[in-house]
Amino acid sequence: MNRPILSSLSLAAFLACLSLPAAQAQVTSNLDDLPQGKPAPTAKKPAAALQTAHTSAAHSNTKPVSQKPAPAATPVKSAPAHETVPGVPPAPPPPVVLPPPFVPVQLHPPAPPADVTAVADAASHTESLPDGGLRVLFASGSDALNADSLKTLQTYGTELSHHPEERVVLIAHATLPGDDVSMPRRIALARALTVRSIFIHAGVATTRLYPRALGRPDAGDSAPADRLDIVIETNPAAPSPSANGLPK
Repeated sequence: MNRPILSSLSLAAFLACLSLPAAQAQVTSNLDDLPQGKPAPTAKKPAAALQTAHTSAAHSNTKPVSQKPAPAATPVKSAPAHETVPGVPPAPPPPVVLPPPFVPVQLHPPAPPADVTAVADAASHTESLPDGGLRVLFASGSDALNADSLKTLQTYGTELSHHPEERVVLIAHATLPGDDVSMPRRIALARALTVRSIFIHAGVATTRLYPRALGRPDAGDSAPADRLDIVIETNPAAPSPSANGLPK
């Protein structure tokens, strides 16, 4: 009774062993005979291989591009060498002496101011101003002085010549009917130059005289319109030299 069962089991085992290689052969058969499904993932090529493939394809489909030469490297400048500062000479250089001209040059002394003479019927007179000043009043449209005004100005100019530390400002005004601006200034300038000439003849240096022809006075000016004010100012003090001899 047991022998038929054992024989059946042995036969089944033998058949199973025979079917396993057949199944394995079916798995390892050609892939084209298998049912179509999802494609098996392919292994990625290395990046270097892909780049080589793309480069070869680009060269085959496009024209060759000329390559520009690389720009030359800019030379690096070296640091400047240390320069020695020259020493200070013990004495200044000698002054440059210009040679005399090869042709004679005629030198002329400065032209002296014109002499001022008195006009007998001139309607002029003088008035004292504060701080040692003097005012000269003229007739309208005139710069003439009578004998008394001329003598007063000459005496005043002689006194000014003894005070070289003072400077003299001549502020002249003039007026005329109408709206003309130029002619009143011309008359005022003529008055200032007349008084300036008197002072120069009296010994006052020209560098101390400052004429100012203002022409018509301002609207709020209550002083006489045809006048010349002599204002005395003190020269500004010269700057004291520093230790090196230069002004501070």
